[in-house]
Amino acid sequence: MALKTRLKRIGKRIPPVYWLGGLVNYLKFRRELAREQALYDAKLRHGGATVPPPMLRYRVHRALDEASFVATGPVVAADLLRCLESQGVRLDGLTVLDFACGPGRVVGEMKARSRNCEFHGSDIDPEAIEWAQRHLSQVARFQVNAPAPPTSYADASFDVIYNVSLFTHLDESNQNVWLEELARILKPGGVLLTTVHGKYTLDSCTPEERAELDRYGIAFRVDHKGRFKLDGLPDFYQTTFHAREYIARTWSRYFDILDHVEGGLQRHHDVVLLGRRAVAAQ
Repeated sequence: MALKTRLKRIGKRIPPVYWLGGLVNYLKFRRELAREQALYDAKLRHGGATVPPPMLRYRVHRALDEASFVATGPVVAADLLRCLESQGVRLDGLTVLDFACGPGRVVGEMKARSRNCEFHGSDIDPEAIEWAQRHLSQVARFQVNAPAPPTSYADASFDVIYNVSLFTHLDESNQNVWLEELARILKPGGVLLTTVHGKYTLDSCTPEERAELDRYGIAFRVDHKGRFKLDGLPDFYQTTFHAREYIARTWSRYFDILDHVEGGLQRHHDVVLLGRRAVAAQ
């Protein structure tokens, strides 16, 4: 385990030290953000900014630089499509929702790789949705959703729903209400693809988190809140880890578990493919 990780874990147990560490990280982040924003503004003045501003990039990518943000989109889309195709799902003539789409980095790539599909994007971040509506209106129909269900979508609206790194950040109760909502708006026989922190992310877990995973199958880590929460997202948006057995046991209340691909997204996140059960004939 890296020395930096050990020191961070020790510091968490000493509130003044943890607060000071948060302040240092915050000040460093603000300095880096100001530098990236200045570069972005310069590009805007010359008509050359074609990607979201640095803060929106950070919220979905956890990095401020433009190059890595742009490079990751095609890789993520390719992984998602490969997992969908493993279930016989090809994006041809389907209605598709990118749920928790941010400013639309992935949905643009998915659109480019599909045929005759109607795409939608939804997120709780109004700034991200506003940017996507202004710059990607030809890609998808974007709208803001509330932090809690329901969405404004009708029952059985979508053939495919996918999200990247949503359930990696919600506690168990929030996950359950959103699984129920996504099942509602997915068509019978439709597919939901989502990602979780699983096997390939456990090195970052503390011994206590590993014990919680062994005991319950899910561990929810609360890190910084308020001003020191650098992404600017709500405090309930933290970090969650899942055991494969937990997914099979718990999420099967809402969906059929079609597949669980460990490391299926960039050899980092697990990809979970879920099917909505067909409604029995009346």
